[in-house]
Amino acid sequence: MIVLRLTNKVIKEFRKQKPELVQVDEVSGADEWYVNLFRSDRRKCLLFTHSGTLFSFVMASVSRKDIQSMRELFRKELAKTLFYEEFSSGQIEKFMKRAQEITIAKTASRSVLASMNQILFEYPYIMARFAHLGDEGLLAANRELNTMLHGAIGEGRHGYGEPQELFKELVTGEKAERVGKRTVTDSKQTAYVFEATMTHYSEGKNIMRRVAVSGNKSLYHLAQVILGAFDFDCDHCFGFYGDIHKHPGKEQTEIYEAFVDAHVEPTSELAKSVERTKITTAFNEVGKKMLFMFDYGQDWRFVVELKEIQKESTEKLPKVLCSVGVAPPQYPSQEEI
Repeated sequence: MIVLRLTNKVIKEFRKQKPELVQVDEVSGADEWYVNLFRSDRRKCLLFTHSGTLFSFVMASVSRKDIQSMRELFRKELAKTLFYEEFSSGQIEKFMKRAQEITIAKTASRSVLASMNQILFEYPYIMARFAHLGDEGLLAANRELNTMLHGAIGEGRHGYGEPQELFKELVTGEKAERVGKRTVTDSKQTAYVFEATMTHYSEGKNIMRRVAVSGNKSLYHLAQVILGAFDFDCDHCFGFYGDIHKHPGKEQTEIYEAFVDAHVEPTSELAKSVERTKITTAFNEVGKKMLFMFDYGQDWRFVVELKEIQKESTEKLPKVLCSVGVAPPQYPSQEEI
């Protein structure tokens, strides 16, 4: 049996045909999904999120009739998602047997809802990067959600890791016992501690953030964490450059740029992907510094230095460890211009 927990926004779409909501207190995380309604480009969309792993997928352009047929809609979209995530036909068939019986209930976990809000915050920026793919962009964005986002799962759930990896363990049955017993604090990882110092628009002040991230993540993830620590939105292209004293572009020899992933001409033919480059690759030793440039129009620049590598860390990552100085607003008001 699968339990679909609907937010109030979704329930309102049923109008007079509201479903019978069953009181479900305890359910296996493998069989529990949350459903929320949001709008993207004026279209109604549904976000489905697995409560135990935060594995998610979005269905765009849904109608009220679609929502009122929630069970059939979920079965169809889940099967499609598993197919595009490259599960075998046998694995899909085995997991879909759980969806033969679906119960509708209200939401019960604030932590899952908070994670869904974070996903919805990231979604427009992810979708924008794949807009050039047309209809295939939604599929690419769904896959991106499950590789770029973290699963900081509630206590007693499935621990910390990428949603795609954790969900695949549930579907395939591999390592299921280990995952089921793991918690956030039990998950040992290598934490990379960085200091990011703002060099432009800082007016001579020391504006610095110290953050810790998993070294196994990508440079794209590191950029998101740094920008978030400065209260910036990751809504423009950016790059990491090996020489902190040279201008970004052809003068640099070590270059990682979001232009590569967005299929836009990079500043140099030497540029590599930020999404496919791990932090451990770019920052291979303590003391390594790189120039981080964000929003090439506004020219926000930071010097990013790897200060420490903490092996077998049990910290919940990513994490802001220290904040020095008040950063200027990313988008100043007219009075401040």
